[in-house]
Amino acid sequence: MDWDPTPEQLMVRDMARDFARREILPVAAALDREARFPSEIVRKLAEIGLMGVNVREEYGGAQAGSLAYVLAIQEIAAACAATSVTMGVTNMVAEVIQQFGTEAQRRKYIPEITSGRFQAASFALSEAGAGSDAGSMKTTARRDGESWVINGEKAWITSGPRAGVFVLWARTGGEGTAGISAFLVEPGVQGFSIGRHEDKLGLRASETVSLIFEDCRLPADALLGELNRGFRIAMMALDGGRLGIASQSLGISRAAIEEATAYAKERKQFGRP
Repeated sequence: MDWDPTPEQLMVRDMARDFARREILPVAAALDREARFPSEIVRKLAEIGLMGVNVREEYGGAQAGSLAYVLAIQEIAAACAATSVTMGVTNMVAEVIQQFGTEAQRRKYIPEITSGRFQAASFALSEAGAGSDAGSMKTTARRDGESWVINGEKAWITSGPRAGVFVLWARTGGEGTAGISAFLVEPGVQGFSIGRHEDKLGLRASETVSLIFEDCRLPADALLGELNRGFRIAMMALDGGRLGIASQSLGISRAAIEEATAYAKERKQFGRP
């Protein structure tokens, strides 16, 4: 694979850098201090194509590829780590629906994400007792006529109060990873509520919450992908998510080095620079 960015990918990076420095960096500290979700910034990110960087144009995405996404999210993270988390998870959900959804599901949800009509999208996999060991999840989904009935609780869900759609994983079969399925859930459905808001030490402009499902009924077509094949969807999605996390780390690290260097050049001790 050729790792040298194309002119188009560099253009995406430069656009993200300009936007981050002009729109995000001046308010990033205040957003974190006030734990304030950057609604207007997120809307503008969608307008310039950064909420669907690797999503096909037919669904409103930029179709710029994974490398362009890696370069863009580094620039956003360098200005505000919390904003980059919202961007990263939302992009991941759009790509999951694109890869595993039916055409109807793609048409229904992805343009809402890429356009910014949905402020965010959420990835609901983890539970208090099933973080890294996702195969031990306890949330269940049982078929009841033309509905799925969901019961359980999810933990540490990014953008939960803002999401227009959630990808939810629940147990539909036996124990272990072979009995897990994925579903698409919309906010406001009966039996679904937002639980505890985490009071975090950092990334405070990114909201992190629990999700509660109490006899929550979803239509039959809410199933994403094949029945009992949801664990594979989660692992493939997380492979892409790790690109985002690594890129965010690079952006944050670069910003820290630049800030430290600038301070070291102006700092004076014992009468010397």
